[in-house]
Amino acid sequence: MKADLLKKLNVWYGKQKHEAIVAELTTLPEEELDAELIGHLARAHNNIGNYDEAIRLLLTVQEQGATDALWQFRLGYAYYYSDRYQEALPCFEEACRLEPKDALNRQFLDMTREHLNLRDIGKSASKPKTKKVSVSGLSRTAETAAPIDKNQFAPFKWIVHDRSVSLILTAGSYKQEVFAEREDEGFEGNGYDWGSLAAVFIKERMPKIESVVHFDPEADMFCAYSEDSQALARFAAGFLEACEDDAVIRDLFSRAELD
Repeated sequence: MKADLLKKLNVWYGKQKHEAIVAELTTLPEEELDAELIGHLARAHNNIGNYDEAIRLLLTVQEQGATDALWQFRLGYAYYYSDRYQEALPCFEEACRLEPKDALNRQFLDMTREHLNLRDIGKSASKPKTKKVSVSGLSRTAETAAPIDKNQFAPFKWIVHDRSVSLILTAGSYKQEVFAEREDEGFEGNGYDWGSLAAVFIKERMPKIESVVHFDPEADMFCAYSEDSQALARFAAGFLEACEDDAVIRDLFSRAELD
């Protein structure tokens, strides 16, 4: 019984039918709503912007969720989009500790830290940084590349990590009408669909950087990342320009394959 319900919920989740998930789960008797189902219900509320309700639900199973990376992520997500970054921070830190290889946990942790440290941004922007590089056995001082304006790629978000950079987009928030045109083929506008579209774009338009820009989408989110910030910035600018041209994006999407 529960297995069938979970399967149905996951199908609805893939089709972004979050209201249907809420409706289905809120009709269940309270005694049937265990921690796993409450997690699904909270996720659905997160996806339709009911963050306060998601927080309330998740805190009812705090004891069971404390050692669950997914519970920590969902709670952190709700706090994050409620602009409660101080409360989101320990959730994402714990999610990363529990699942250190999960890229999405790390991205949200970095974004939260960025919000909490906005007061420090710009302190050193007045003069270029320098670093020592070795060329043919000789040492010289070279200026780093000009800083990248993180806001120029909106609605994509530019995230700086210790050794790499990421470009992310919340699935379902942008150009959903393009994906809807191939809904009968199974496209839904989720992160994997965006990954398929981006793969076509970079292969056809920017093959020289295809080997250094990588994609790691999730159902909720599209993510591109690279250790080469300039290469990712070129991809981001070009991909955004393509997305803003309906004829171009539809032409590229015509060759995207369902993941």
